[in-house]
Amino acid sequence: MKILVLSLLAVFVMTCVPAAGFAEAQLELVLVPPAMESPFYKAILDGAQPKAEELGYKFTLLSPQKPDDPAEQVQIVEDLVTRGVAGIAICAHDDKAIVSAVKKANDAGIPIVIFNSLTDLPGGEVYAYVGYDQEAGGANIADWVNKVTSGEANVAILEGLPGFHSTARAGGFTEQVDAHYPGLKIIASQPADWSREKGMNVATNMFQADPTIQVFYGLNDEMALGAAQAMKQLGQAGIITVGIDGNPNAMDAVKRDELTATLYVNPVGIGASSMEMLDAAIKGLPAPDNQRIAVDTIVVDKTMVDDYLP
Repeated sequence: MKILVLSLLAVFVMTCVPAAGFAEAQLELVLVPPAMESPFYKAILDGAQPKAEELGYKFTLLSPQKPDDPAEQVQIVEDLVTRGVAGIAICAHDDKAIVSAVKKANDAGIPIVIFNSLTDLPGGEVYAYVGYDQEAGGANIADWVNKVTSGEANVAILEGLPGFHSTARAGGFTEQVDAHYPGLKIIASQPADWSREKGMNVATNMFQADPTIQVFYGLNDEMALGAAQAMKQLGQAGIITVGIDGNPNAMDAVKRDELTATLYVNPVGIGASSMEMLDAAIKGLPAPDNQRIAVDTIVVDKTMVDDYLP
């Protein structure tokens, strides 16, 4: 009987222990932005990939081909669930559309982290939200515009594609203006779809239609850079241009007086923290307080841009 037990134990050990030369499969963390058009998501990647690899995971980036295709983003997440990855970090293009895919991940026991947003999804379970308060960021820009214009200016807004991010960034700005700054007048607001080229074309058309515009507020850096380029081509050196993201190319443009300012939101830190949260979820650690990891924002202009350049 002892010989039989020992023989069975030996078979069990040989079955469960990987043979020499075969490493245990590496767990995979996946970053799913809405697209990779903006340098902002490249900065997120610069924080996420090294952090995931430092923590011992295989890292993968998957994104839709177009920034206006929430259905493709949903399909990407559903495919990752089928593949059985260890954790998924998502910046949802459409927070309502992504819920069905998040619920499938929940059913499969795959943790979800939402990055670049602190607002609850309307359904599904999320381990943590990592990002900045986008409405507060818009309000910060309103405070800055009021300060640098001494409280009197006509403002045009360059909107992103319809969705949560555009609504929050525009809403935070307009609500702050309506509540505190009667001298700031929002005289135009049009979509430029997060694109620098469209930002340039839309800003050109807006200014030609109403040359009293004194400030262009782009809801991301690329649109603001497009507006700055448009004003340069029109010979309008005194127009204020401000964006959101704090991308390195925007900081360089601020340094060169090609862009007036940008809202720095620490995208590298957002990327790194997203991977840390997935790691914590996989290890069964408690979620952070209120499920939120929030980064501070600050409007960076030429007076401080040297502190934010690489």
